[in-house]
Amino acid sequence: MDTSEDPLLPQVHGPIPRDRFHMVYLIFYLLGLGSLAPWNFFITASEYFKYKLRNTTQLDDEYLDPNFETELQAMFESYLVVANTVPNLAFNFITALIIQRVCLKTRMIFSLVLIILMFMVTVSLVEMDTDTWQTTFFSITLVTAVLISSGGSILGASLFGLASLFPSQYVQATMTGQAMGGIFAAVANLVTLAIGSHVIDSGLVFFMFAVFMAVLTLVGYGCLYCLSYSKYHILEIGNTISVDVNSHGDDIGFVVPDHGCSYYSHIFRKIWKEGISVCLVFLVTLSCFPAIASSIVSVVKIPTPWSEKYFSALVCFLLFNCGDWSGRSVAGSIHWPRYGQSSLLLMFSVLRVVFIPLLMFCNVQPRTSHIWFNSDIYPVVFILLLGLTNGYFGTLAMMYGPRRVSADKAESTGAMMSSFLTTGLVSGSLIAILLMKSL
Repeated sequence: MDTSEDPLLPQVHGPIPRDRFHMVYLIFYLLGLGSLAPWNFFITASEYFKYKLRNTTQLDDEYLDPNFETELQAMFESYLVVANTVPNLAFNFITALIIQRVCLKTRMIFSLVLIILMFMVTVSLVEMDTDTWQTTFFSITLVTAVLISSGGSILGASLFGLASLFPSQYVQATMTGQAMGGIFAAVANLVTLAIGSHVIDSGLVFFMFAVFMAVLTLVGYGCLYCLSYSKYHILEIGNTISVDVNSHGDDIGFVVPDHGCSYYSHIFRKIWKEGISVCLVFLVTLSCFPAIASSIVSVVKIPTPWSEKYFSALVCFLLFNCGDWSGRSVAGSIHWPRYGQSSLLLMFSVLRVVFIPLLMFCNVQPRTSHIWFNSDIYPVVFILLLGLTNGYFGTLAMMYGPRRVSADKAESTGAMMSSFLTTGLVSGSLIAILLMKSL
């Protein structure tokens, strides 16, 4: 792995320490994993929430039967989307604006502690009998989802700002780690399907793992202040994180530099192509995944474990996340379009819109329109390519953006790129709702 410095990073305070045994790279991989794994496990536990909100007058094993669906079950997923997307987008922009005013440690520790506390609340509710107070449980769950999403948004924007202080492969490590979080959740879902564990037990495992990952992420972040290579980039490169450094190398609380609209508009003019590229990449992806992709069913007419039990879990979730992870990993060594070819990267991001009609005309059910791709091989190929291109082009854009500005603006640029990414996620989620209604 090449750990050479980006040309825009100033050479100060003598020789640059080395990333011994790639420990800092691995920590950023862990931080990326920990930033998304908790929310991935939250949404993977959808069957647990449907069980908690079931019609209690029916048999327990009928909680997924649409004939007995309760109003709370019907509302839950749409409310959960709002509880995720609105605070996610809002706090990404807020973090980008306050990144020069609130120190890095405060943002990182606050967000992780908030996530840990909210998941502990969620864990405490798993074994409780909530059948007589389902509406209260519904409300508590949505409040915790809002707070988890808010904390995750602050964490994600701060993490990309932090990674932008390092050479670009550390942004790639963060992106790749995030994709691994999706793979973990998909594999856990497959395991619970295979062993047939009770939905309450599955929910407990998911949420306990989410707490474990958040705690591990907090420990990993703390380790960055113990390694000379990461300490150099965080504390010694000019004023890149805009905090004072005392004689012991610790950042001092809050700093309020004079950064107005001109500061952010200057960054925007430098990175707008990379920003729009990553926005479009994730807009197209979220337009297709998971809403459309998870609605594709096998064309096999004879009921089999493949067609009824494993098709969606394997083809939609695991295959996409593996492709996404592979694309992000490849972006660490293969850079094409190259840095400086922003227009070409933007063009490829626009061309990915072809995935929307390709997946819509697979065997998406229910539907009233004609199916063009009436074979299981088509969704396999399309979803794999969707994941690969999402990971590859999204990671390139996130790596190139911070390199276009000077080191003193790198952290703000990383947070701004995170805001572009989140804008794509939210826009794609809204488009997916319209596309599903058009089928």
